[in-house]
Amino acid sequence: MIHPAEDADASGSRSRRVHRPDLIITSVLLLVFIVAFLMATGWRDLAAYFPLGVSGMGAIASASFLVRVLFFPPKPHSPEPDVPGAAKSVAEQEYEFFKNLSKRDWITSICWLGGFFIALVIFGIYVAVVAFTAGYLRYQAAKSWWFSWIYAAVLGGVIYGIFEITLKLPLPDGLLGLG
Repeated sequence: MIHPAEDADASGSRSRRVHRPDLIITSVLLLVFIVAFLMATGWRDLAAYFPLGVSGMGAIASASFLVRVLFFPPKPHSPEPDVPGAAKSVAEQEYEFFKNLSKRDWITSICWLGGFFIALVIFGIYVAVVAFTAGYLRYQAAKSWWFSWIYAAVLGGVIYGIFEITLKLPLPDGLLGLG
């Protein structure tokens, strides 16, 4: 089995050993966190604390990982020992999982995430979280409607309790102001 990090050519060129998916995903995340941080700097202090903290930590983590990806690419692996498949490391299991996903799986995941963010912008955080959670649990996880709606309502209540009641931090209301 060839590991994705072993795409170096015979000359051992460092640029060929950079794991491109890590480079692309990390770069995109870094850009998203920087844009989110810059957007949050224009908000009132109370509303900006949480987004500034999360986006700042995300930007630092992404930048750190980007440095690792660019300047410390993984070394080629030694030959694999003769161990049963059940003894694979978590990283190998994750690699196998993502390698076996189809285009349809990726498109479905991106559509669910995109739908959540569209609902967030239009309806606000509480409606988006409850609707997304209920829909996702029902259609993707094949749970019953009862379970999906109860789980979604509890999650919405927990988020409301933490942010609105305990922290007194307003969350996005959406274009329709449904909160």
